[in-house]
Amino acid sequence: MKVTKTVHVPAHDVTRVVGYRCDFPGCENDTDPAGIYEVNECEVRVYVKHREGENYPEGGSGTEVEVDICPKCFKEKLLPWLESQGVKIERKDWEW
Repeated sequence: MKVTKTVHVPAHDVTRVVGYRCDFPGCENDTDPAGIYEVNECEVRVYVKHREGENYPEGGSGTEVEVDICPKCFKEKLLPWLESQGVKIERKDWEW
């Protein structure tokens, strides 16, 4: 979930996203709004998003669902569940 903070700027208040918190129940892991952890990492902002609705040249509308997941819950909860549902997870080595 998004962690927000409201700050007052001249003439009005502005709500800003200051971070993200994992949506898994009982998990208190915060994620770095900059988008990365230290060296032993995956991308911090792991999320699943689904949008549906209608889109026309003059406008559109719909709904969206977004779930924020910390790297630990991604590896220890989501990946095992996906594999238990028959999803073949492809792991790739990387370097830079």
